[in-house]
Amino acid sequence: MRAVENALDIVIPDNARIIRNLITGIQYVQDHVIHFYHLHALDWVDIVSALSADPAKTASLAQSLSDWPKSSVTYFKGMQDKLKAFVERGQLGPFSNAYWGHPAYKLPPEANLMAVAHYLEALDWQRDVIKIQALLGAKNPHAQTYLVGGMSIPVDPNSQNALNAGSIAFISGLARKAHEFVEKVYIPDLLAVASFYKEWASYGEGVGNFLVYGEFPKD
Repeated sequence: MRAVENALDIVIPDNARIIRNLITGIQYVQDHVIHFYHLHALDWVDIVSALSADPAKTASLAQSLSDWPKSSVTYFKGMQDKLKAFVERGQLGPFSNAYWGHPAYKLPPEANLMAVAHYLEALDWQRDVIKIQALLGAKNPHAQTYLVGGMSIPVDPNSQNALNAGSIAFISGLARKAHEFVEKVYIPDLLAVASFYKEWASYGEGVGNFLVYGEFPKD
């Protein structure tokens, strides 16, 4: 889109630039959380091991990492009971196809329970967060509101059929919720899990460079 606009020497309105950045930004944040918990974490987190965790010790571990309000003994005990019910019924669903108990898993039971609880919590989190993309982009993950020269979503503080003060306030609340989860759950979990698998940092390492091509234009 920007390549076409650059070729045609089109400068988009500030509102269009901001909306594009918001859509890209929330997709960026959502993708990181989804890839960590729902696509990759179970390669390092042993679901079944979480059944032997002490919920009190799990709460202490979580509280030592951040002040996330759900990090209570009751919360982790409830999550453990839910997981136990899945296992006893033989209904592990997405958790059924793995090598639980394999010696390559290094996390202690309490760290496993913490990660599993946050895995489930992240499912609810992303359901709310993608509302931002629905409001601004009309679809997740492939936004439908991009146009050469701007965006198709109107901005009018006095219209119920446009991006107005109420919808902007709603989006701001969702963005704050997304930020809090990333700061108090995702990043602490990522660092905690990574600390048990430090050797993985060098697996597949090449020249040590990263591809960076810029995003979130400011003008």
